[in-house]
This record gives sequence, structure tokens and C-alpha cells, in this order.
Amino acid sequence: MRLTHRLVWLLGVLLLGTPAAAMADSPTELPAPETVVMLVETDEAQCLVNDGKLISLTLKDATQLVEVWVDRWFMQVQTADHTKHVLSPQHPEVALGCSRSNAGPQHWTVHHVTLLPSPAGH
Repeated sequence: MRLTHRLVWLLGVLLLGTPAAAMADSPTELPAPETVVMLVETDEAQCLVNDGKLISLTLKDATQLVEVWVDRWFMQVQTADHTKHVLSPQHPEVALGCSRSNAGPQHWTVHHVTLLPSPAGH
């Protein structure tokens, strides 16, 4: 990254508060997570034992290739778990875990979504 670009980026961060906000007019603008993926609850035997549901991350448009960063919260406290998942037409869903463990409730939030270029020839 050239010095000029770094200064523009830094100025945008200082004025707007976040790198994403600084890039709002850029063609690489990040999509709103809720327009690309969703968190889905389903019944699953192992989760039902603790009165919970299986939480899965699901791609809304099965033609897209996306990278999703997810944060896990346990008993209303954000954990150090910050995981990356790549969802594709071949793998449009990934199970994250149960909404309740034997120690307490947990949930996930979508931190960041990036649309990836489709592989060549697709």
C-alpha cells in the first residue's frame, strides 16, 4: 500500500471511525451481513438434551461464494472464538454449535462478510 493510500485510509478512519466506513464509497464495499447470510436454529438431538437448538450459518443466495467471520458469546460474554467460514454453492451451510451447553447459553454473531470472486470457469 503506497503512503498516499495509507494516509487517505488513516484520515478516513480518524474522521469516520472504522475502516469499513472509510471505504463506504469504494467498489469493494462490504455487504450488510443480514443480506448475505443468516443464523438458523434447528432441532438436533444432542442440543435438545440441554434444552437448546443447533445454530447454523446459512448462505442466503446459494450462487455466491463468501467468507464470514463469526464471534461466539457464552453466557452473554463475548469469547475469544473468532472463526472464519467460507460458504459456497457446494457448502451453503455450516453448523456452529448448540444454543445451550450443559454450562449455560451461547450464541453467535456475524462480525464480517466478504464476497469472494467465483473460481475461474464457474
